[in-house]
Amino acid sequence: MATHFAVDDKVFVPTSRIPGMESHPAAFYETCITNVDTRKVKVQLQGGATSEWIGSGLCQKNIGILIFTIGDLATEPVLLDPLAKSVLQFCRLLVTDDYLRAYKIRSLSELKSIWRKEQAAYSHVVFVGHGSSEGIKFAVDGLVKPDVLDTTLKVRGAPKKVFISLCCQTGYKSAGGKLSKMAICSHFLAPFHSVHGAVASQFAQTFLAFHLLVGESVGVGFKHARQYTPGSTSFRLWENGKLKAGPK
Repeated sequence: MATHFAVDDKVFVPTSRIPGMESHPAAFYETCITNVDTRKVKVQLQGGATSEWIGSGLCQKNIGILIFTIGDLATEPVLLDPLAKSVLQFCRLLVTDDYLRAYKIRSLSELKSIWRKEQAAYSHVVFVGHGSSEGIKFAVDGLVKPDVLDTTLKVRGAPKKVFISLCCQTGYKSAGGKLSKMAICSHFLAPFHSVHGAVASQFAQTFLAFHLLVGESVGVGFKHARQYTPGSTSFRLWENGKLKAGPK
């Protein structure tokens, strides 16, 4: 029997994997489980019908995208704001506004305040900003290192999340590798080198399309995003401090 799902659990299933729901406005259908078996489940459909068996790996207990634009005052109008808006508008095609939030911040204290209130509802986090091999840059606090970010984002008992950093060079082991060890992080995706804003936007959108819309795992979705996004070969995938995919 599946160990992480039970009958009556609320789940989110990619509508692309449910026949007849191709025109559903969101990428996911929120429903509940009616039957559980080894690596597969059945869910309740509209009108009270029951689905055919669906791979349990396609189902998620929680879905939500939280976007943080970490301002630097200098490049916001020409780079950070357009990048964040492009990702936000794409995400609106994937999930309804109930499962999507976007904030513009410039300080660590703002991040901490918002995070404490909002994090529980979200499964995916996107950072838009500037970075280096040592951390992420905030307009107010300067370069914030991974150990400080870990302390800021730490919430006892919080569900793990997928982090997508569009901040240059945060794919280094000294940044992304360390951040992937956070108790609240399941996977950390980030560029190893500097990356053009257009490439960063397309990579994030392509990954989310494969991962959420198609229902691929983080690892498979990441590989497809690197494959189909021009200029994205520098992106890395970290999990618990280990490099899982991307350039070595």
